[in-house]
Amino acid sequence: MAAAAAGNVTSFVELLSSAANNPTMLTAMVIQFVLGFAAGYYMAKIAKYVVALIGVFIIGALIGAWGVSGSVEDTLKSLTQNWLEAKDVAMKMLQFVSTILVGPTALGFFVGLVIGATRK
Repeated sequence: MAAAAAGNVTSFVELLSSAANNPTMLTAMVIQFVLGFAAGYYMAKIAKYVVALIGVFIIGALIGAWGVSGSVEDTLKSLTQNWLEAKDVAMKMLQFVSTILVGPTALGFFVGLVIGATRK
């Protein structure tokens, strides 16, 4: 794991050094950083509403599954099976998103998220 992290740092340093010599790449990286910053900043501002919305959907799904199944045990059994099936799909989606968010956009997102969360 540490070797992979060291490899990522080395490739990031190489990316920065090549961007310094290529103005088009540097411009693209700056724009990606700014877009990531904006996404993170606004995400921090609306996070409580997003969490509340997700909570409402989860509670609604639990109540719906409970109403259809008829008993708490059946509900938990079906939810456990559904979770195991959804876990694989979620992991694949997470891997896909992680490859897209690598680089300046992710850095900008996290900087914007921190600033948005700390600023009133």
